[in-house]
Amino acid sequence: MILLSCGLCGLVAFQWYRDADLRMQIADRNQQIQKLDEQKHEVEAAGKRVEEELRRVEQFRERLAAEGRTNKAELSRANRDLLEMKAKWNQATQQGAAYKTAYDKMASDIKAQNEGMKKLNEAYLNALAVHKDTVEKYKKLAGDCEDLNNRYLKLFDQAEKLQQALNAQSADKK
Repeated sequence: MILLSCGLCGLVAFQWYRDADLRMQIADRNQQIQKLDEQKHEVEAAGKRVEEELRRVEQFRERLAAEGRTNKAELSRANRDLLEMKAKWNQATQQGAAYKTAYDKMASDIKAQNEGMKKLNEAYLNALAVHKDTVEKYKKLAGDCEDLNNRYLKLFDQAEKLQQALNAQSADKK
């Protein structure tokens, strides 16, 4: 009986030791599962942040694309205006032989205007994000062009008057 009792005690001690070891393994597994759950939540949170950042970047890209299209339209309009100005300049240079003095003054003004137009074109190409400043520079340049055109018309009128005076002198001498 004593031997049986000692055997049962040994069996109980062995089972107790085995159960304690299994409980420790279960606790370790539970901690691992908890860590994995935390990592999963962190990864999901990071994924949501990345998705939000992607949406924000996509919206920013779309806004920049829209600004780019607007700036291209403005640049196209400026190029057409530049072509128109060059056509006007060519017409003015054809009349230059008869009005040499007036032409020299106008040519220097047109050079200054062309330099301003080149700077304006560079500003359009380099400043897609600075749309508002570019438009203001263009308006200023258009005002200068109109002023130049008004000055040219005045010079043209003066040259015409000089030509009429020369014609009148020529007629008086005959």
